[in-house]
Amino acid sequence: MTIPSVMQGLIETEDGKVFELDSPKGSAWLESIGSFRFEPSGDNKPYTVRKESGAYWYGCRKVAGKVRKKYIGKSSEVSIARLEEIAEALEIPSTPRAKKVAEVAEVAEVAEDSTDRLTALEIQVANLQKAVETLQEALPGKLESGNSLELPKVDNEVAEQLHNELGNLKEENEKLRADYATLLESSTHVTNKLRQEVQELRSQLDAEKKRVEEVWEELEDSEETCAKLRSELADRDKKLATALAELSELKQKSATAGKDLPEAADLLNQLKARRKKSRADLGDVEAILGLLVEEDDSD
Repeated sequence: MTIPSVMQGLIETEDGKVFELDSPKGSAWLESIGSFRFEPSGDNKPYTVRKESGAYWYGCRKVAGKVRKKYIGKSSEVSIARLEEIAEALEIPSTPRAKKVAEVAEVAEVAEDSTDRLTALEIQVANLQKAVETLQEALPGKLESGNSLELPKVDNEVAEQLHNELGNLKEENEKLRADYATLLESSTHVTNKLRQEVQELRSQLDAEKKRVEEVWEELEDSEETCAKLRSELADRDKKLATALAELSELKQKSATAGKDLPEAADLLNQLKARRKKSRADLGDVEAILGLLVEEDDSD
């Protein structure tokens, strides 16, 4: 089965209708499907967009035999801009989080060491400048007293080297600070993204828990209904057994009553024997016999 595609921000349905994804029709369309193929406008490769847990969309692409997946958001968050961002993110191989943390820690350590070196060098330069100022202040007094003691000279070459090293260390320190700030920003972005993923996972977990609770409630209602039906069935079985027992008893009584009645032929002979003694005619006798036969048939 071919899944629908979104190309240049447009959706084309099977019946030939075309409309934009970023529209009310596009929002309604997202609620009615479970997956589609998105083709980015740039050089990024197409990928499949799937809905999971009934509400959350993910971008998926198979790379080197493994499925790379990026979270997009709920249906209300699915837009062309967001899909383009996911296409770009799927192109960038994921860096292990532990490696990123180690890089940040390493750069921080180097920056701290460089700062310590820079501070020590600044202290040395400040001490040297202070000594030069002290000598300059003492110079006029020594000249007035006629003291011909030569003053210590400052090695200009050493001072220049110190200034050069100080400048190099400052430049290196600025570069390390910039790298540290960049990595810190990247770490903050990763941390925020992890927090967002954790929040999304918690939302999915809450949704699954709610669904499980609903299933348990439905199961409890079903068990209660089954128990009620079993009770009603047991009552019906009991009533049926009672009715069968009564029917059996009636059949036994009917059989016993049938045995106590005289046979029709015997009764006819007796009536014929008493014919002369009775005032009833033959028609009355036949009517009586008919009634007896009907009663016997009904039993």
